[in-house]
Amino acid sequence: MNCSKAFDHYIALDKHERVPLPVMVHLVFCPVCRAAVRQMAAAETLLSRPLSVRLTKSNLSDDPVLSAALDKIAAAGLAYPVRDPVAKRVSLLRWFLVGILLAGGFALFPFTSSGIWMQAEFGKALVVPFYILCGCAVTAYGGLFVGTNIDLFVKRFKTLKTGF
Repeated sequence: MNCSKAFDHYIALDKHERVPLPVMVHLVFCPVCRAAVRQMAAAETLLSRPLSVRLTKSNLSDDPVLSAALDKIAAAGLAYPVRDPVAKRVSLLRWFLVGILLAGGFALFPFTSSGIWMQAEFGKALVVPFYILCGCAVTAYGGLFVGTNIDLFVKRFKTLKTGF
């Protein structure tokens, strides 16, 4: 599936509709489309928030006390520009590399000097705790991956609260 087809399919989806598997696969492997989808989600979030009015000299009334207070704040260097927070994301390649290293580390640990010593010292009593540790680590890793990249798998669901 090429970028234009995948993007057209994604745009044609309703707000609470699931993303089809071919589009999801394309979004996982195409950083350009994935960035565009993230920008659209960020724009939707920004547009769904209520408008906020920032105090500047242009939208203030002719109140000299308020103007003098804002001038003193700016002169003291306490007025900082308002910046919207930018979500920092870890690339999918790094997620996959860490997952491979995690699984490879657990597979190779019994053959290291520490693993051989632990097997000699604890014998069969080491097997069950080691498997539990491996399972917990892989489960936590998978949960973090899905939790931080949920927008790749499902469109954002927002519940509209209606008053009765």
